[in-house]
Amino acid sequence: MRPQLRMLFCAALACAVGHLFGCAEVAGDPPDYSDQLGLVPEDDPTPPPDPNPYQTGDARLAFGKFYEGGRSETISINGVTTNYFVFEESFAEGASKDQLEGRVSDEITLKGPPFTFWGGGFVYDVPFDLSEWTTMYVGFKSSDRSFASFTITLQSGEPPTDARLNPTAYGYTNDGEWHFLEIPLQDAIDRGFDPTMVRSPFIVAAPGGTAGDVLLVDSLYFTKD
Repeated sequence: MRPQLRMLFCAALACAVGHLFGCAEVAGDPPDYSDQLGLVPEDDPTPPPDPNPYQTGDARLAFGKFYEGGRSETISINGVTTNYFVFEESFAEGASKDQLEGRVSDEITLKGPPFTFWGGGFVYDVPFDLSEWTTMYVGFKSSDRSFASFTITLQSGEPPTDARLNPTAYGYTNDGEWHFLEIPLQDAIDRGFDPTMVRSPFIVAAPGGTAGDVLLVDSLYFTKD
């Protein structure tokens, strides 16, 4: 990770944890699941429907991770100006057939030894103007104690500032069931998020954690009213 991005990302995660505890490519073709490494049984060729099904003509923004379904636009991860980072390898990533949509969900498994905090998410070297987008959708599932409480951070501006949201305020509970959250981006704006200069649309983080604890993430995208 380049030093500037490393500093940016670590600062975002540290601020998110401290607060909790104290352009685009067109993708009009059908979803492509060819990179899912045989995780889908041959007798189950059809993925489950999205809990908020995409309709042709809908405005839906995806981010190159945590979502496989239909969309109108994608900010792809190119590893140069648009990145996805895991802080200090604090968790391993995999794929689970326990999903909300598509072939798989993304599986976050905390690693040891214990970290001061765990976290990961998107970081953009060049800001995006996402001011036309109004709502974040995302699904989480866990029953492990490490994920009883965590933050979703959106980062914006220069220098970057953080707007932190608590998933429990939008219906997430640590009960081992899927919770599909609908989050008004105005809530982040009210906390200082500038949607005209987005440096990160999504970072998840929390302090501590136990090695082996698992969080599933799926169906992350933005929509317009």
